[in-house]
This record gives sequence, C-alpha cells and structure tokens, in this order.
Amino acid sequence: MFRTLRAQLIVGSVTIFVVTLGLLLWNANNLVTKAMLRQFDAEAEQLRPLLNAAISPLLATRDYTTLNAVVKQSVSGRGLAYLEVIDAQGEQVAAGGSMSSGRPALDVAMPLVIEGQPLGALRFGIPTEAVDEARDTMSRNGLAIGGLVLVLGTALLAVCMSWLTKGLRRLAEASQDLAAGKPGQAIPDSPVLEVRQVSDAFKRMAQAVQERESYLRSVIETLTEGLMVTDAKTRQVLDRNEAAASMCRASRRHSSDMKGAFQGLRLLRPDGTEIPLDERPTHHALVTGEPVRNQLCHLVRPDGTSVWVSVNVSPLFRRDEPTPYAAVTSFTDVSRHVLAEQALRLANEELEQRVGERTAELRQAKELAERASHAKSDFLSRMSHELRTPLNAILGFSQLLQLSHHPMPETNAQKVKQIEMAGWHLLELINEVLDLSRIEAGAMTTTPEPLDLCAAIAESVALVSTQAAAKDVRIVDLCPADGRSWVTADRKRLKQVLNNLLSNAVKYNRTGGRVTITTHTTGARQVRVRVTDTGRGMSAEQLSRLYEPFTRFERAGDTVQGTGIGLVITRRLVELMDGRIDAVSEEGVGSTFSFELPAADTPAGRPAPNLPPIPPPAPETLRPDTRQLLYVEDNPSNVELLRHVLALRAGHVLQVATDGLTGFDMAVTNPPALAIVDIDLPGIDGLELCRRLRAHPRTAQLPLIGLSANAMGADVDRAHAAGFDVYLTKPLDVARLFDEIDRLASA
Repeated sequence: MFRTLRAQLIVGSVTIFVVTLGLLLWNANNLVTKAMLRQFDAEAEQLRPLLNAAISPLLATRDYTTLNAVVKQSVSGRGLAYLEVIDAQGEQVAAGGSMSSGRPALDVAMPLVIEGQPLGALRFGIPTEAVDEARDTMSRNGLAIGGLVLVLGTALLAVCMSWLTKGLRRLAEASQDLAAGKPGQAIPDSPVLEVRQVSDAFKRMAQAVQERESYLRSVIETLTEGLMVTDAKTRQVLDRNEAAASMCRASRRHSSDMKGAFQGLRLLRPDGTEIPLDERPTHHALVTGEPVRNQLCHLVRPDGTSVWVSVNVSPLFRRDEPTPYAAVTSFTDVSRHVLAEQALRLANEELEQRVGERTAELRQAKELAERASHAKSDFLSRMSHELRTPLNAILGFSQLLQLSHHPMPETNAQKVKQIEMAGWHLLELINEVLDLSRIEAGAMTTTPEPLDLCAAIAESVALVSTQAAAKDVRIVDLCPADGRSWVTADRKRLKQVLNNLLSNAVKYNRTGGRVTITTHTTGARQVRVRVTDTGRGMSAEQLSRLYEPFTRFERAGDTVQGTGIGLVITRRLVELMDGRIDAVSEEGVGSTFSFELPAADTPAGRPAPNLPPIPPPAPETLRPDTRQLLYVEDNPSNVELLRHVLALRAGHVLQVATDGLTGFDMAVTNPPALAIVDIDLPGIDGLELCRRLRAHPRTAQLPLIGLSANAMGADVDRAHAAGFDVYLTKPLDVARLFDEIDRLASA
C-alpha cells in the first residue's frame, strides 16, 4: 500500500505534521497552566495581608464567633475553596469550605502574627478549575484547528506530490515499456530540475538501448545461422531471426509464427530415425542446463522439404537461479557439406567399384599377359632347346673332327672349320635373340654392385685380343693412371656391353686400324666410357637407324658377320644399369660409342683384382687313372657325341642311362666318379633326379654336371637350386667340359 513514492512522502509528511501539532499543543497547555498558576500565586500574595489583618485581631481577642463569620464571608466573598484558622496550640478554631470537596485548588499556608507575636496559622485554597477548563478548551480548539490544517495540508501535499512524481511515473512506465520491448512513450520535460535531469538521463539511456538493440537485431538478422529463443516453462519460441524462419518456412512478421512450438517440424538423426521431443537438443539443454554443441540433425519441414543443420544450444540463467529460464538455439545449414560428403561417399563407392572392376580387368589382363609371357618364354625355351640340340651335334662332331688324332686333308679341315664357324654364329644369333626377348618381356634382371671398371675393361680387351690380332687392329686401353675407376653395375651385363662394343670396333675397323678406350668421371657422379675406332664410320641416316633390331649396314662384298641386334641389346643393358649410351660417327673416319654409368666409391682396403691370364690350350695327354662316368641322356645322338668326346682322352669309362629312374638306380647301386645329367628326361626329369641323388646318403657328395639345351636364365637358376655343381648348355664346348670334369673329379 505504501510502496509508491507518493504514498511514502504523504505518510511521512502527515506523521511529521501530527507530531509537530502534538508538540505545539503540549507546549501551549504548559504555557497556559504556568501563566494561570503564576496568576493564582499573585492573588495569594494579595490575600495574605488582607486575611492577616482581618483574622489576627479576632484571634488575639479570642472572638471566635466573629472569627467564624469573617472566615465564612471570606470563603464565599472571595471565592476561596476553603479557609482554616489554627491557634498557637495547633487547634482549628475556625473553618470555611472543605479541603476534601474534590475541587482543584491552590493550597496556601501562612502564619498569623501581630507585632511580631505569632498567634497561629492560616490555611486557605484558591480554586484552580479555570486552569483545567482553559487547558481543555485549548486542547479542543488546537485539535480542531490541527485536524483542519492536517486535512488541508495532506490534500495540498498529495496534490504537490502528484505533481512532483508525475515525471517519475512516466519514467517508470517508459522503463516498463523498454523492459517489455515496446516502443517507449514520449517523456515531456519536467519543471522540477532533479526530475528533468533524471528524465534526460533516461532518454539518453533509452536511446542507447534502442540503438544497441537495433544493432544487435541487424547483426542477428544478417547471420546466415538460424537463431531461436525458447521459453523454459512453456517451450514456446519467444523470438527467432529471418534465417531460422526461412529454415522453418515461417515468417517473423506474424505473431503466430513467432510464438509456438515446432509445429509440423521433424528432427531426424543422421541414420534417419526421428528424434522425440524430449530428446531434442533444446529440451536437453533446458532440462540439464548443459549446452549442446554441433549435433547434426536432418530438419524436415511441413511441406516435405528438408535441410541438414548443425544444432548448438546454450541455456540462459538468471542470477542466483540454478535452472535456465530460456535457451538460445542456433541452426547452421550444412546441407551443402553433408550432400557433398554423401556425393563424395557415393563417388568413392562408385570409384571403388570401378577400381575393383578395373583391377579385375587389369588382373585378368595381367593374367593373360603373364600367360602370354609364359607361353612366349616357354616357346623361346623350347625353340632354344630344339635349336641347341642339333647344334650340339653339329658343333660337337665338328670339334671332334678337328681334335681327331688322324689329321684330315687341308680342304676337308677348312670345310669342317666353316661348319663349326657357322654353328657358333648360329648359336650367337640364338643367344642374342633370347637376350632381346627377355629384355623386351621385362624378364632381364640386373644385380648392381661396386665394380672396378678398369679391371672389367682389361678382361674384355683380353677376350677380343685374338680377334684384333687376326685383323691387325691395335687396342689402346687408356684407363686412369691409378688403374681404378669404380662404377655401380651388374658384372655380367657390363662385360657383355664391353665385349659387344669392342667386338664391333674390331670387326668394322680397317686393317692396321686402332681401337681406343678412355674413361673419365663427369661432374654428376657418372663415369663415361668411350670406345673409339678408326673404321669405316656411318652416315647420319645410318646413325638414326642404329638401334633398330636386325638392322645391318652392309656393303657390297662385306664379309663381316653379325645379327643386327647386338647394339640394341647393349643399349637396353646400359639402361637397365641406370646408364645411357650414345654414338657419333663420320664416314671414312670412324665411330665413337660412349656410355655412362653411376660412379661408386672405392671400397676401403679392397685389394686390386688380378686379371686372369688367358689359359693355354690344355695339353692332349692321357690321364693315367680311369674314371667311371655316368651319362643320363635319352637322345642317342648326344650319347654318341659324348662317347666320341671322351674317347679323345684315355681313362674315362662311360655308362649310359636313358631315363631318370634308371640313372638313379645305377648311381645308387654303383656310384660313379661323376655324373652328367640331361634335364629333359622321361620318367623323372634331370632336376628331380639331382634332388634325389643329393638326398640319398651314397650320392649326396656325387659331383653332378647338368648338360642341357635349356639355356634360359631361369633354367640355369633352377639347376643350381636343385643341386648341380656345374650347368653347361648345348652346344657342347669340349674344352670347358674337360676342364669341369678334371676340376670336379679331383676336388
């Protein structure tokens, strides 16, 4: 009731007025009482001498009758309340009125003296009813006047307070409107300075609040994220921006859209299941008071359209309240990202499917290619075997005729020599064709290792020295002064490259010509080898076709033999060893072939290799001891050839088995000094025979020589893996066969 400022001011003012009026009345009564009492005292002083003069003579004469008459006349005539005369003995001798009548009176006592002689005492009472009446009258009049003044003052005060607080009431109403978000009413200027100052400050504050709200509203409306404010008690949407309205297909201009639950909206999880109302992010935040961050939901609108949103919810708390009163929910449209991710997932699945299909196709193509490669390898192996088998007889018997103890006529010897040379040429052609096929099929492998280039060059020079001497060609080896230049290469393939280049430099040189070999290290850690000849050279057109297979630049009357694929193989081998080869040539001057290989560091403390000397021909002496040899071969021609070869040297007894099982039984029953085994045998092949012999205790240490027309690299590897000590390929090299027999038999 008294919470308003006006009521409090009026009550306070009335209280102060009432207290002031009471104090005034109390003070007035006191003043009147004191004034009248002073008047009574003055009257008593006037009566003292008169009464003393009238009563003292009568008391002295003891005229008590007259004295009583004077006393009664004094009480009635002078309006005394009572009068009492007491003699010197203290006895009452006359009295008028009564002290116990209940009338208020001023009690006065005085001695009676005549000429200094005390006669007794006099006591009288002056009535004081006028004092009480005056006080009562003053109180009644003061209360009446004070009540009237109080009523008029209160009314005037109420009017003044209403006038004074009018500006404050307007400020309060404007504050309520501002708090409720309503447009504030205009506040007129107050004539009261203080109120006007407060009004001006409020106006500035209200303007700042409106500007701030407008700024925040502009920012919120500008956001692409949807924002909603939800009430905790009613679960009604209190406010939301245009982005949220757009996501929900509603408009902020309609109050029915502004307030209300998510009518018709469905929230789905990423797996497609619907989220119940009590599990939605906003409900969770309002119930638990915990925020929700980045929850992915699928928002389905009433019209059937949908959007993917990332939901974030923050609960709002009032001070000292443990539960939230509202929650702010933001919706971020992530449809593009989700759809892109889904499209990417589908694309990945399609890509995986296509990759799987393509992989299956490539696997099938690889299998077909591998089958074709295996078929090609099998064909080449078979052709090599089939070509080497007759060549074995041709070259073998040609060597036998030349090594025979019975010399032939010179013309026949020349014919046999031509047969042997043609056979070796055919064998070289077969070997080069097989090498080229392996390179093109990717079956040619290399084993890089640090090699002494100068040592390899010296070995190759030694191998072609006989060919150079026959043509009177001088080979000049200009290796570095220290004699060592290390490269990273495959030993076998490097010697093949050097042999081919040096052989060509000799073959196509002129009589009395020269071949120069130089090496030097380039700045890119490469070692360059140059082979320069003084032969007939080549034209630019011939250089452009230099590495075409089976291309030979022959001249009329040219007697130089060749296959036309040697340089092709050389180039491929250099490239396999991470090198490169090039050539420059001038007709009538000569040619220079250069190739580069990666340089290698010289191994620390590695001794310089000793170049093997060219062995002299083995002396044709008969061995005094007799060796029992076992030959497992199903081809009678090959058996006959080996018989004739062994007949050239005494001390060899040859036993023959025409299949693998028979050969195994013969070797186990009567172990020979050495066994020579063909690979393609009936029953069990030579590889299985070798494994069985190695597994049997009696033949585990038996020297075994494989002799076959299977000359592919894989054939050689399989033979060594099976346990052969030596693997020789057909056509038969008689000198090497004798060397291996002597080495193994004596080991």
